[in-house]
Amino acid sequence: FESDLAARQDRVEQIAAIAQELNELDYYDAVTINERCQKICDQWDRLGTLTQKRRESLERTEKLLETIDQLHLEFAKRAAPFNNWMEGAMEDLQDMFIVHSIEEIQSLITAHEQFKATLPEADSERQSILAIQTEVEKVIQSYSIKITSSNPYTDITVDQIRTKWEKVKTLVPVREQSLTEELNRQHGNERLRRTFAAQANAVGPWIHTKIGRA
Repeated sequence: FESDLAARQDRVEQIAAIAQELNELDYYDAVTINERCQKICDQWDRLGTLTQKRRESLERTEKLLETIDQLHLEFAKRAAPFNNWMEGAMEDLQDMFIVHSIEEIQSLITAHEQFKATLPEADSERQSILAIQTEVEKVIQSYSIKITSSNPYTDITVDQIRTKWEKVKTLVPVREQSLTEELNRQHGNERLRRTFAAQANAVGPWIHTKIGRA
């Protein structure tokens, strides 16, 4: 459109030049010519102003769309590994375990404590990822851009992230309770083993002596 507008600039200038020439020649209806020429020039100027505003609006919208696109891309890059981490965490937290000693269950408890220590950092990453989507929606609403906030680079949504994170938080204390119960059970087993060993050590020689006398 702007190239077409520029091509017609010469015609408007020619009209103004002709009107000026008629004025210099004292044309009898110069007033009418001047009025019409002024109207054409005013409309041309208004058209130029509207064109400039539209170009600026399109350029602004283009920059905003580029910003949204970059935010979508950043969300996708960070959401994918975080989503994988949450799925792996949920699987580990629900993993069944079979142990036969205090040392084995203590090793699992240590690993669980190490996992819990990573949760604050994971939560910080979660909040950062959700903030990216919030920024996308803010840009769209603030500038009334007529596009959806759906991400073209990933199927992962903020609702999925929220749901899985809540699931992880729910599973952590459940896992901890299971490990604690198993630790208590192993301690009970250890006490029974020691009691058995002590009694066996006491009774064994006595039985051996009786057999020797028989």
